[in-house]
Amino acid sequence: MKIGKYISDLLFTHETVILPGFGSFSTRYVPARFIPEKNIVEAPAKIADFSPEPKEGYTPLTAVIAEREGMTEKAVIDFFGKLAHEINGSLQSGRKVELENIGLFQMDEKGEIHFSPDRSINYLKEDTGVSHVKAPVFTPPAEEDQQAGTQKDEPEREPVTTAAEEDTTPPVQAATEPETKKEMTEHNEANNEKRKKSGGFWWWLYIAIPLLVILLILLLRFDYFFGGEGLFRRQATVERVEPVPSEPAEPADTTLIDEPDEEVIEPEPVPADPDIEPPAPEAGRPVYYIVVGSFRNEREAQKLALQLRSDGASLASVFMQTPAEYHRVCYGYYYDLEEAENIKASLDDELRGKAWILHR
Repeated sequence: MKIGKYISDLLFTHETVILPGFGSFSTRYVPARFIPEKNIVEAPAKIADFSPEPKEGYTPLTAVIAEREGMTEKAVIDFFGKLAHEINGSLQSGRKVELENIGLFQMDEKGEIHFSPDRSINYLKEDTGVSHVKAPVFTPPAEEDQQAGTQKDEPEREPVTTAAEEDTTPPVQAATEPETKKEMTEHNEANNEKRKKSGGFWWWLYIAIPLLVILLILLLRFDYFFGGEGLFRRQATVERVEPVPSEPAEPADTTLIDEPDEEVIEPEPVPADPDIEPPAPEAGRPVYYIVVGSFRNEREAQKLALQLRSDGASLASVFMQTPAEYHRVCYGYYYDLEEAENIKASLDDELRGKAWILHR
């Protein structure tokens, strides 16, 4: 039996889960942290935590194991006692004990139990799925200043121009500046024309696509809308009901006729309606339920209870929901244990094989 997996599943919905005879399990929040050796930032998480106290008390682990393993709660409690004895014995002998999906246990020389959680299981409901983030590379300011200094140390050289260049440059600039402005104006006008055309195209596209979708639906469902029994024809057709002439009623025959006495037949008792839920047991009295099924889907549980009531089990019902969200179905409830055992023994082979008595 994978006891660690059962404990791990319950920690998603319960704050504390006790393993009788050994200790209690809970979860603790671990904030985000930076690991210099790996140069990563771990995301926040919730991991399993262990405490040797308390070792006794209510625990949902009993009901879940009894439900999933098909055991009685007394058998599960006996199993916990044997398991705790084995774990404590192994730790005291110096061996390590690992529970699946929970973590590793070991005992030091002082008799104290040390627990190393399984960090691959994250119980944080707001978990984004990011396990870690690589830290950015940090450049020291000294290196940046040194690189900038090497560029600043080089003096800027002024361009040397000759007399011939000074004479020829102004005419060239005077000739090219008007042409450059004209080219830029033409370029801007061309871009504006493109934007107008593209905008008009998208505007028509937004109108055309819905129209095409509507036409396609009308073509595919033409008979539904316009056929002989179509939607629009049904709305347009108004049925006219001609009044039926009433015939004159015949006069009642008031002649007294002596008829022989008929035999009075007592009506047979009508069986209980299976659709009606049976009444709940009286409060304050010990009740013994004959459990014949357990379902995760409530509809399947109601279906079995209805079938049992149809077969004559008038007290069959879905009477409880377990902490593991299973819906239990009972064949009936009784106030006497001997009566419940006799009813259980009288069931057919299929029901008797999976039936058991629950005391509440």
